[in-house]
Amino acid sequence: MLVAYFSFTGNTRRVAEALTERLQRSCDVKTLEVVPTRKRSYLHWLAYSFLPDSEVEIENPMVDLSAYDVVLLGFPKWTFSCPPLNRFIRRLRNVGRPKFYLFMTCGGFDEQRFLLSIRRKLTKTGCNVIESLMVRRKEIRRETYWASVDSFAKRLEKSCP
Repeated sequence: MLVAYFSFTGNTRRVAEALTERLQRSCDVKTLEVVPTRKRSYLHWLAYSFLPDSEVEIENPMVDLSAYDVVLLGFPKWTFSCPPLNRFIRRLRNVGRPKFYLFMTCGGFDEQRFLLSIRRKLTKTGCNVIESLMVRRKEIRRETYWASVDSFAKRLEKSCP
């Protein structure tokens, strides 16, 4: 199982770490953080997020998914686009083999539309997206997201060989 994620503020990282910790009890889990090559300010990211399908350079090379049965892909909800995630998705190889599960952190508005757009993008590239988890920023701040992470992880464990 691969847990790949991009996190700007740390919220998505916290959920990725919680999922990894929980899933390591019963699955072989590898993590991969998507890292942009340049640090940017919040306003810079905000401007990029208004451009659909915008991309930025990332440090991660192409990722061959042929060794994985399951991929968890985590990302924050931004306005219209998440440029590091877009580049990461373009660099995925052998996407037809694993089952994809998405987890998104969010705090604003229009979350379902954004999640659906990521799901469509992945499906167009040949990914088999099974299920999604949405975790709100206030749940992360209050540390009340553990139950939803645990429930999501239980469903994912069924995909472990």
